[in-house]
Amino acid sequence: MFAIRFEDVSKVYRIGRQRHFTTAFANLAGRLVGKGAARPRHWALEDVSFDLEQGGSLGMVGANGAGKTTILKLLSQVTWPTRGRVLVRGKVISLIELGAGFHAELTGRENIFLHGAILGLSRKQVGHRLDEIVAFAGIEKFVDTPVKWYSSGMYARLGFSVAAFGDPDVLLVDEVLAVGDTAFQRKAVDKMREFVRGGKTVVLVSHDLANVRGLCRQVLWLEQGRIRALGETEAVVAQYLDDVNLRASAEQSARDRTETRGGSGDARFAQVSLLDEAGHPTDLFRPGQSITVRAEYRAFRPLERPVFRFAITSPRHAVTVCAVDSRPEDVPMVVDGSGGVECTFEAPPLRPGHYSLALSILGADRIALYDALAAAGDFVISAGHPGSDAAGAATLGDILEVTTRFRHQ
Repeated sequence: MFAIRFEDVSKVYRIGRQRHFTTAFANLAGRLVGKGAARPRHWALEDVSFDLEQGGSLGMVGANGAGKTTILKLLSQVTWPTRGRVLVRGKVISLIELGAGFHAELTGRENIFLHGAILGLSRKQVGHRLDEIVAFAGIEKFVDTPVKWYSSGMYARLGFSVAAFGDPDVLLVDEVLAVGDTAFQRKAVDKMREFVRGGKTVVLVSHDLANVRGLCRQVLWLEQGRIRALGETEAVVAQYLDDVNLRASAEQSARDRTETRGGSGDARFAQVSLLDEAGHPTDLFRPGQSITVRAEYRAFRPLERPVFRFAITSPRHAVTVCAVDSRPEDVPMVVDGSGGVECTFEAPPLRPGHYSLALSILGADRIALYDALAAAGDFVISAGHPGSDAAGAATLGDILEVTTRFRHQ
């Protein structure tokens, strides 16, 4: 029997805020009559589906902003999905924000009763468990001191202790334990293990992979609001660490490598960005995923039939993996001033590793060189996906034949 079920869940937030009522009213009226623009939106989650069985333990990992806390807020009904359904069985207690539910002017003892009431416990139930809560939190000396004088670690210990003895069916824990000392973290993990052994369900968000490995039977890896991997803890954590290490390697390579630029300067690339198949900026791709390079340029004099060259290189092996030139029909007969060009490498068979972009603007004869940007950007092909052994010759120095699409903007 499932304790938690996500069915094609998406969550969108509007970015920014209206500072004045008159501005908000004017914008709303404009949208109603087809004028004006709505505030930009951010999809915190997109089409997320998974089940967690009763008595299961799930760890969630991923970069900041990946959607982990949004899932916890949906589970605890702090917010609601934009699309899809979230089903939870039983009593849910969440530790999402440090000190949530505490009143700074009240003592630790008074806050235990207050927080217990928020969690649905009667005064009598809290009274029976008061000594255990205080002892577990390790605040015996300070229980009658206002919590505004507590350290962040004491706040976290007290909040976790009240939640732990609140007898939840589903316990949601965010990074609040990171501020506790090592001894208390061990106590907290042991307590959560007790929950799981007793048939309770635990969801843990943590960047501390030791805690995730020690407690969770399954791991959900989120990236940009989507599920990147879901499965047994060791397998998913290994994939996650591989990607973290690849990213770190690429970033270090970019810092270590001095940007070289050549050409006459008659035209220059101004900005380069990498996009995934959905058009989202990223520097991390799956094997076999199409890669779009969007480059903005400025021509300082009229250039007749310039050629835009896009190449993918392997810095580690100092080889060009694939390169493509724009065709005459891809570019206006004469370019002058600012413009942009996109090149999509369709499903390039690149092996996992990190790569760099090299961009050039040449004359129609492919001899005149207006700009040469040898370090235009870095990206990573991740490991640990189906198809990650896709045929590719980046490490051998062969030039791959890749289907591409050009578009001038």
